[in-house]
Amino acid sequence: MPSDPVEPRLGPFVEGGQGITNVGYRDELTGQVVSSVEIPSELIERTVLDRISVEIAFSGDGQIASAATGSRSASSKTVVYVDELIETFLTSNNLHLEEVTIFELRRLLERLEISVRAVQRSIAQLKEASN
Repeated sequence: MPSDPVEPRLGPFVEGGQGITNVGYRDELTGQVVSSVEIPSELIERTVLDRISVEIAFSGDGQIASAATGSRSASSKTVVYVDELIETFLTSNNLHLEEVTIFELRRLLERLEISVRAVQRSIAQLKEASN
């Protein structure tokens, strides 16, 4: 009696390497690649960027809004406050992944202090103008 053949369950995959991206399908049960093609990563980046418009806006209360809109009307919008962005960046996992140095963190602190002074000057100017 012949055994019933098992139908492969295909799933897409993308793997990046040194300038090459491997795109294809693999059998989800075995992990074996069924079909794939190597594409230069630069070609993918250029194609994606040619079809996407990215906008970033910074509001007076520290909100950063970013939106990406594709040529097929697909869009994505993200809103985060500047302090949340910095807190997220400064998690120990991110610091480890980014290999951040003490020198870089001191430079970040200097830039943030410059930003705080600029905001304080603007508040003072607005107060003066309203009197």
